[in-house]
Amino acid sequence: MSMNKRDFLTASAGLGAAFMATGALAQAGPGPRSAPPVNSGVQPSSVDPHYKPRRINKAIELWEDGQAVYYTGTGTGPGVDPYAQGVRMARTWADALCYECEHGALDFTAIREFMRGLRDGGPTRSGHRFPAVFVSTPIIGLDEAYMRANSWVLGQLLDCGVMGIHICHARDPKAIQVAAQMAVRYPFDYPDTPKVPMRGLRGSSAGYAAEIWGVTGNKYCHIADTWPLNPRGELFFGVKIEDTIADMNVAQTLAVPGITMAEWGPGDHNYWLKGLDAIPEDEPMPRDIGARPDMQAVRQRVLDLCRKNNLKFLNSGTPDASMSDYIIKQLQDGAMVIESREDTAIIGREFSKRKMPV
Repeated sequence: MSMNKRDFLTASAGLGAAFMATGALAQAGPGPRSAPPVNSGVQPSSVDPHYKPRRINKAIELWEDGQAVYYTGTGTGPGVDPYAQGVRMARTWADALCYECEHGALDFTAIREFMRGLRDGGPTRSGHRFPAVFVSTPIIGLDEAYMRANSWVLGQLLDCGVMGIHICHARDPKAIQVAAQMAVRYPFDYPDTPKVPMRGLRGSSAGYAAEIWGVTGNKYCHIADTWPLNPRGELFFGVKIEDTIADMNVAQTLAVPGITMAEWGPGDHNYWLKGLDAIPEDEPMPRDIGARPDMQAVRQRVLDLCRKNNLKFLNSGTPDASMSDYIIKQLQDGAMVIESREDTAIIGREFSKRKMPV
């Protein structure tokens, strides 16, 4: 970077003041629903304006530095040009973007176009080619046979150039083993990487992904593996423990080698723990469902197992200190993947003394 730190921080402060004046910092809750600029420019006071990236995957680099990753959605959907949206989101405030296919359309062409736009719109201010992109998939962790039958979807998604897979309703440890060890990996024995019971199934067809990453096809094969199982890997793999059946097997599931991160899915858990009563028909949702004792017990179980298995814990974050997902509390608890808006990320990055530019 050519800008010196004093000028860098002065510019950030001015943008931060303007951002507050618009009321944007008073808004809470995740999601890219507003049309304002994708990055206010606000930097933590600890930022290094001469930062040089070490990795392709910005999220993994932050985790290696002991920093949380802040993510939001891609803003894609009906009526949105995926390529143009990729160009726009290349300069997002977020470290990572979740391409939502759990309930959104599973459209491989649209994902490829989004990734192409993201590449063409980069690099990020931190010097990375683009923010890390992971997909929340429609494939769930139902059972082993189901995952084997649907494993092709995960390979197709990675061939689009995304850098992470997130499996919903991770109920069965065997299903997660198939996904984490077979569907998203190549069949190679990588250096300094433990052997796992299942062998990868990805084939020699990831030319598009390599082009998006800016590497040769050969190089892609060497680095397109899951971290931290493979210390050199540039992919990550996550699971959602988000229903009462997943709860019964959570200890075995989160012990499966090849997982990077895990979350507890408060939205779906609310359905499973409280039933239809969780959704008031003619009233707004309760303000802080995550504060209920039954919900907190689920969260704590997943958090404890993430600590035990060296996984990154995912939780939403808010700047509201009265809420159960207050960002400082989340960071103090050890959350390392935060679904949030920019206002929350600004607070969190300052608290953790982050050096990587935003």
